Amino acid sequence: MTDISMIPLTKLVPDTENVRKQVDKTGIAELAASIKHHGLLQSLVVRSIGAKFAVVAGGRRLRALKQLVKAGDFAKDASIPCRVTTDENAAELSLAENTVRKDMAVHEELEAFRKLADGGFGPETIAARFGVSGLHVARRLRLARVSPKLLEALKREEANLEQISALAFTDDHAAQERAFFEAPEWSRTPDRLKAHVTQAHVPDTDKLAVFVGLDAYRSAGGVIVSDLFAEDDDTTSYLADRPLLNTLAEAKLEALAGEVRNEGWAWVQINLDGIAWTQYPQRIREKRRALTDDENAEQERLYAKLDETDDEAEIEKIEAAIDALAPASWNSAEVAIAGALVTLTHDGEPKVERGLVRVDAVKALKALNKGAQQTDEYEHGQDGLVGATGAKPALPAKLVDELLAHKSLALRTELANQPLLSLKLTVFALALPFVGARTGSCLGIALKTADIGRYITHATSKADKGYEAAAGAWRDQLPGDAVALWEFLAKADITALLDLLAVIVATGIDLVTKSNEPVLNEALVAAANLDMSKYWQATPKSYFEHIRKDVIIDAIAEQMPDLDRAKLAKAPKAELITRAKRLFKGSSWLPAPLRAEVGTLAAEHSIAAE
Repeated sequence: MTDISMIPLTKLVPDTENVRKQVDKTGIAELAASIKHHGLLQSLVVRSIGAKFAVVAGGRRLRALKQLVKAGDFAKDASIPCRVTTDENAAELSLAENTVRKDMAVHEELEAFRKLADGGFGPETIAARFGVSGLHVARRLRLARVSPKLLEALKREEANLEQISALAFTDDHAAQERAFFEAPEWSRTPDRLKAHVTQAHVPDTDKLAVFVGLDAYRSAGGVIVSDLFAEDDDTTSYLADRPLLNTLAEAKLEALAGEVRNEGWAWVQINLDGIAWTQYPQRIREKRRALTDDENAEQERLYAKLDETDDEAEIEKIEAAIDALAPASWNSAEVAIAGALVTLTHDGEPKVERGLVRVDAVKALKALNKGAQQTDEYEHGQDGLVGATGAKPALPAKLVDELLAHKSLALRTELANQPLLSLKLTVFALALPFVGARTGSCLGIALKTADIGRYITHATSKADKGYEAAAGAWRDQLPGDAVALWEFLAKADITALLDLLAVIVATGIDLVTKSNEPVLNEALVAAANLDMSKYWQATPKSYFEHIRKDVIIDAIAEQMPDLDRAKLAKAPKAELITRAKRLFKGSSWLPAPLRAEVGTLAAEHSIAAE
């Protein structure tokens, strides 16, 4: 091998005898950018082949140089430093370069970019020098600011790039270290790590963020951050100051709360979280006065007109006129006992829940209504059942069982897609006998599959198809032999095990059995965010044909509170069913057993046969 020689680029060609036969085109642009800004840091090794020189070592550098020539950044006849070797040494040198060469480690790249940034170079400048994107540099610089303990773990290969990227969402080194080092190794998935460090943040899609508004939050000094490592289709930003957001939301709702206080309620509160309906076991409602003779005559005329038309717009107009004959109003004595919550809907819209009676005010309400005839209607709030008055059952027990069976199947579908919740439920069920407590979970840990379908006679369940799709996918890949099945599961990672556990556990869900603890049933329903309107709809076949007239009227009154109940009571049941069919078409309305907290009533047999 001789000393360095300067050889024109036009005389350099790839060596056909190079031990690496597959051309690696990756990273050529980056290498070209580096040569452009930093020069050729390493000479080429070549061998003479007549008038040309074959590049034994440095083929990627040769391609980068020619790319620079093509771009006009390099002279095509520029002199290139080369070391000329003999044919005898060429194969050995080619092999040595391709076997010894090793790419720069991630932690080394982070440190290099950090030093350049500390020296005053911006991300775009660094990107241009190394032929990478500005986003790539920005991400590397964000990673370089992660806790030194985590960077050391990355260097020792105890942490990977995906984990560090998830933790880089926050600049709080203590929070990063707690999330990683205090968690068991199997749970250090990027998703879990990110959830840990963002638990104090509020996504910009949250109801509080929507209600307050990002501009108002910023004006108050709030900080908004984004995930630099998010996928391209994830544009979510996060509000970092939850206490400030709560303060702004409460201040904005205060004007509405003041208006509600002027209505004379015993108490009015602003509630930004989910409403604990069990704190309000009773609820008062607006009532309508009796119609005058003239109003009764007008109502009869409107009902006759209603029977003559099938036009939906005209029907809506007539029904509105009927409702307007005697608007509902609150009983002032009841208002002085009950209260109201000013809250937000899931979409971030202000909402007022009026007529809520606290536990300590129930006796006062009963005293006020002493002597009044008990009704059999269910009092309910937006999110579910709050209480029930009267001894007469509203729904047949068989129908309640069927509705709870629908709910069981729907909960199975939701649970099958929430493996962590299934794991929590399993641990809970196993812990009950361990501590000597009675079994109160709707999940039997023996995991005998509950035949929920036997309760359903009136309609098929959409939820059953949803669950079978998830279960069928697993049955297709699981071996039938016990030994083979164990070998399969022994090799499965934690994610696969949790996914399978969720599907298997779901088959034990049973909300129908009366011995189950209803409070626990509904707690699981709430944890799963079960929305039964996705799986069940009130139709004559599924519901109205199987209940009494007064219960149908109750349901209609919920949709249209100002309707004259006395007039509806005179109508034949068939007419009420027809009207309900039209009114509830496409509606997300749910009967009491499909709402939250109804398990208490079902378990205590307070709903009996018609």
